[in-house]
Amino acid sequence: MERLRAGDPEQIGPWQIINRLGSGGMGVVYMGTNGTHAAAVKVVRDYLLEDPASRTRLAREVEMLKRVKSEYVAEIVGSDTKGNNAWIATNFVDGPSLKVLVDNKGPLSESDWVQFAHGLLSALAAIHEVGVIHRDIKPSNILMDKSGPKLIDFGIAFSAGATSLTGTGLVAGTPAWLAPEQFTSNEITKAVDVFSAGSTLYFAASGITPWGEDDSSIATIMHNLITQELDFSKVTDFQKLILQLLLDKDPQTRQSAKRILTEVEKNSKSVVFQTRAPLAPRKPEKKKLKKLVVGGVILGIFAVVGLLLWSPSIQRNKVYGWTAIVDGEEKPQKGSGKEFEVYLCDQGVIENSLVIKQNGPQESQAKVTASVIEGDLRCGDQFDAVVVKGTFSEISGSSTLGIEGRTQTGYDFNYGFSVSVVSK
Repeated sequence: MERLRAGDPEQIGPWQIINRLGSGGMGVVYMGTNGTHAAAVKVVRDYLLEDPASRTRLAREVEMLKRVKSEYVAEIVGSDTKGNNAWIATNFVDGPSLKVLVDNKGPLSESDWVQFAHGLLSALAAIHEVGVIHRDIKPSNILMDKSGPKLIDFGIAFSAGATSLTGTGLVAGTPAWLAPEQFTSNEITKAVDVFSAGSTLYFAASGITPWGEDDSSIATIMHNLITQELDFSKVTDFQKLILQLLLDKDPQTRQSAKRILTEVEKNSKSVVFQTRAPLAPRKPEKKKLKKLVVGGVILGIFAVVGLLLWSPSIQRNKVYGWTAIVDGEEKPQKGSGKEFEVYLCDQGVIENSLVIKQNGPQESQAKVTASVIEGDLRCGDQFDAVVVKGTFSEISGSSTLGIEGRTQTGYDFNYGFSVSVVSK
């Protein structure tokens, strides 16, 4: 992650751009926020979209990826493939790449590896089901979130049936992580992702890049891929079983991600998915059982009497709930009670610059305060949570609010939202 450079945009679509996450041959990736959500916003390089056919293909792929339903794929949350600067936004994943994790902490343990394999193959099965081929599966394109791996960067993904070569005849993807047929054939199938996943899983298990480093010559990588077999002495028997299925050099006999995922789940129970049978409940002795029954009856009597005595006061105590909708967001924020707490995400917010505005009749307005919480879990380590708290009067109320402020980089922001409190 790095600071914005001169000429970088401050706004892309609805996303306020905070900083750079990285760049490559296909585009530049920025971190952005729209108030409550963080996203990785990739701006596609102009030269890749010079002809209408390229834009049409990109739009088609975006629509296909929106149909992917997997917790292991970074979800697309917005895009514009027709503007001068085409962009795609995915949910921001707060975690290191597999590449960084293994380089810094070493290979995954076998149990962690099994869970990682399950997540990665689940992601591939999901994208292949809608007809998308990623083409660039590698450790740096998999982020390690607390909830599991997240597959990212579909910048060169395309539908089944397309070709492996770009318009200039160059192989698309990172050579060290490609399948053998991507060097020797114009026909690309889902099998290329399966092989690349095998190379990635070998790296996760051993810490070794299997066919050559990222900066190795294409000739060296091609030679290793086509002529050499991997050394499996550094992996367990179970890992070897799965890796050999993935790294079958013949795409015609290489099994699908879904099929190999089944093998992972079937054979890994002794490694990570094993669960113990619940212990049989002990039968209480007769004397203890009699005491339990008598005690239960007494407690039941007290409960009934207490309910009868206190029911009037219960009826007098109304239960309240609140709902808030932030401008530009479809999913509302909700809570119980008359005091509402709405959060927004931004970076480097100056707390004493915050100003709250309320619209609507005076009687429906609330007593409102605003504060800034750094590193709040709702926004992640890279953002501040701007928390707006308020309380309406005894009666139910609703109001439209706005909050303005300034960041340490000199950026002025303005967010709006409506909030209502009702008795249930």
